[in-house]
Amino acid sequence: MSHAEEPRKRSQVPVLSRRTLLSGLGFAALLPNLSALAQEPASPGATTGNEPQAVSQLPLKSTGLEHMGTVVPDVTAAGKFYGRLFDPELYKEKDPPLRYYVRLGIGYLALGSRANQPHAFFDHFCALVQDYDAHAMAEQLKAEGLPAGRYGIIPDPDGIGFQLLAAPGGLAKTTESAGRIVDGEALVRPRRLAQVVLHVADLDRSLQFYRRFFGAESQPRRHGDSHFFQIADTRLVLEAGASAEPARVERIVINVEPFDPKAVSRELTKLGAHVTSHSKQGLRFTDPFGLQMQLRPV
Repeated sequence: MSHAEEPRKRSQVPVLSRRTLLSGLGFAALLPNLSALAQEPASPGATTGNEPQAVSQLPLKSTGLEHMGTVVPDVTAAGKFYGRLFDPELYKEKDPPLRYYVRLGIGYLALGSRANQPHAFFDHFCALVQDYDAHAMAEQLKAEGLPAGRYGIIPDPDGIGFQLLAAPGGLAKTTESAGRIVDGEALVRPRRLAQVVLHVADLDRSLQFYRRFFGAESQPRRHGDSHFFQIADTRLVLEAGASAEPARVERIVINVEPFDPKAVSRELTKLGAHVTSHSKQGLRFTDPFGLQMQLRPV
């Protein structure tokens, strides 16, 4: 995860290395410890009762949603697919395991793997925050009965990773150029991550969770049981998922420069994607690994 700051070590909670987290194992390993972290007592003498009241960290002063973390079964294949789609000049972690970063103009798509995980999914999404104080945020979340998370990642009610990082964000210092791993130019020119759509198990519970961070949501859409939070120039959408389906990041929307939807659709099909719709208003597809995405010309 980019720019994640490792909190100070405490004896009752195991400390994972940044490398373990980046391998794709980290977030899953954190989940069993979150309740313990949330209930961890303050260190003796941490407060005297005479300190000035801390400034509330919530709701967030966010500059928008910045990047998506993914778990894929084949990092190299995913890097080649998204390099051809968005940007042939990839970045990677300096040290193993292999993890690619594909720039989206503002923000990026992180491609990692997880041991014994054959299915692709969006592992987490990230919001950038002005004047972000990670320690103060953790203390406030614990005081409000929420898991404080670690490395800036907070599990939402469905266990979806919601990451907070300080603005202006960008790739971490642990990354380096991977060069061009595909031939040819990008199929589209991305501008930024524009929208993240969650399918949630309990809409009311998830709305209450995200209201703490972003304030009141905008008016529900006219069609379907769907709500959204406008976060600067980006949007977080919550939809009630089908009872038989697991809660998840259902799809993401990328703003791109205007493009020829028919031509891009043909090339995506050649690369192994399944295009579900395309028009002048955009193109929606499922990538070769099962991730759903929409390209929206702006």
